[in-house]
Amino acid sequence: MPELPEVHGYKTYIDSTSLHQRIVELDCRDTRLFKQPKTEFEKHLLNYEFKSTHRIGKYLFVETTGEKVLVIHFGMTGRPNYYKSEDDRPKFGHIQLSFDNGYHFAFENKRKFGWWDLTDSIANFKEKHKLSDDARDLSLGDFKSSLSARKTDIKKIIMDQSVAAGVGNWMADEILYQSKIHPTRRVDNMTPEEIESVFDAMKKVIEVAIANDAHYRDFPKDFLMHFRKEGETCYYTGAEIEKIKVGGRTTYFSPEWQKK
Repeated sequence: MPELPEVHGYKTYIDSTSLHQRIVELDCRDTRLFKQPKTEFEKHLLNYEFKSTHRIGKYLFVETTGEKVLVIHFGMTGRPNYYKSEDDRPKFGHIQLSFDNGYHFAFENKRKFGWWDLTDSIANFKEKHKLSDDARDLSLGDFKSSLSARKTDIKKIIMDQSVAAGVGNWMADEILYQSKIHPTRRVDNMTPEEIESVFDAMKKVIEVAIANDAHYRDFPKDFLMHFRKEGETCYYTGAEIEKIKVGGRTTYFSPEWQKK
């Protein structure tokens, strides 16, 4: 599933291709991808332009020259695609906008877990969905405050979008590997130094992933992503990587490096 770094890349892509062009047509092959009736999207997108984008975690907000903000969630396989010829519309481009310059914008969504919505403001959407500040912008003080009353596994907590918006499953595993913290370590048993080490690792993982356009093969050689598989070898200890379930999510860790 696209997480913070991937959605950051989609934001950059849209910023460089699709802003400041009047939308003249909207086509949707499956209206279940709309959180509101198609007529609402036609009303608030047609004859308007994408003005700017803003990202909070895995959500991308596209401000328009109209009254509404377009909200895009990419689900498991969603991604944007900008092209000139109608013939180049991708097979799974279930939603397509056409611009007055003759180009098109498609929302590819092979497994159809992504969706579009409209909101009056980003602040309203953030409050309604209980999102924290984007994990990239989150302060140490706010992070510590969010953890202060928690009494469960650290991995479950850092994947909570009200704590660190944008952190998903692979990022959580990487963050805990980089901070040497066991994924089932209870937050209420962690020291302030350990919590700060998780915060620092989160910032490191985010920046590395963004700098490398979320291409895992380009991550530093000590990153778990290179051997995030049961039975693979830990970079630091040579021990085997283990797989468990935490909060219903498949979790990979090094038992010798991330001692409980």
